[in-house]
Amino acid sequence: MAYTFSKMRPRNLVQKSAAERLALAALRAFLDPEEPELVALLVRLWHHQGRAITYKQLREAIIYGDLSVIEWEQWQQDYVKFVTLYLRPKYVEAMQAAAEEIQRRHPDWYFDPYAEGVLEWCETRAASFVTEVTAAQVDGLRTVIQRAAVMQDMSVDSLSRVIRPMVGLTKPQATANLKYYQKLIEDGMSQKKARDKAIRYASRQHRYRGYNIARTELAFAYNQGSYEGTKQAQAKGYMGETVKVWCTADDERVCQICGALEGSQVAMDDDFDFDTKLAGPANPTIRRVPPAHPSCRCAVIYKEISPPDYGIPTV
Repeated sequence: MAYTFSKMRPRNLVQKSAAERLALAALRAFLDPEEPELVALLVRLWHHQGRAITYKQLREAIIYGDLSVIEWEQWQQDYVKFVTLYLRPKYVEAMQAAAEEIQRRHPDWYFDPYAEGVLEWCETRAASFVTEVTAAQVDGLRTVIQRAAVMQDMSVDSLSRVIRPMVGLTKPQATANLKYYQKLIEDGMSQKKARDKAIRYASRQHRYRGYNIARTELAFAYNQGSYEGTKQAQAKGYMGETVKVWCTADDERVCQICGALEGSQVAMDDDFDFDTKLAGPANPTIRRVPPAHPSCRCAVIYKEISPPDYGIPTV
């Protein structure tokens, strides 16, 4: 998954209800302090993966024009470990945070992090994350290696030193970095100075990608937690029939996709109507709740349209 931001456009701000403001504030209150830790862990992982590749391997990859000499399968194992140690626990933490509003309204109710729906979603999302992030990374490095293989005006040794810091970048990011390096050389800059600038550029790109991933994955889990919490509360008789209402961030940075969804109302188990690159066979519930795209800042409020069929049960 490339994790690129959607285009944004100015829009007239919509007056938010108290429930919408509360939902958006709760989402941001969770995301803002949690994102930096995941970003730091991802950047550290990418640096480790880059250092694990030798210049000899990169030189051979450039000569042959492919990644066959690089054991990129190890990257997948790195992401499995990252998910197990860090990301999956954050999924559960995000879901529990999302369910706190229900618990404030119903103190006797509690969110069950071991419920079947929670475990199934975490398992599916974790597997999808590993596959998508690894594939995007492989695509990025393969692209610049193939481009480097036909650059006859630059030495293989120089190119290998430029490319290694790109490990962890997506195809658009890695391509942009290599073009940046080429332009600096064409403008007369020395290879060493151009390489240093490209390395610093890659560091900024890593942090950008890290924040995009952290924000998207935490928003995935938080919004799914709101959904699962509501389902659990309904099953226990604390909530009646509900509908879902899409709520965009209260500013002018809302993208066209989400702007069109503002205020959309659907039944509890129905999907919202939008196109997204996040969807696929491994993500069958993507349109059930936000995010609609990487770094989406939307939330959903659950509006009860009828009371429970029976009173608060004995738990």
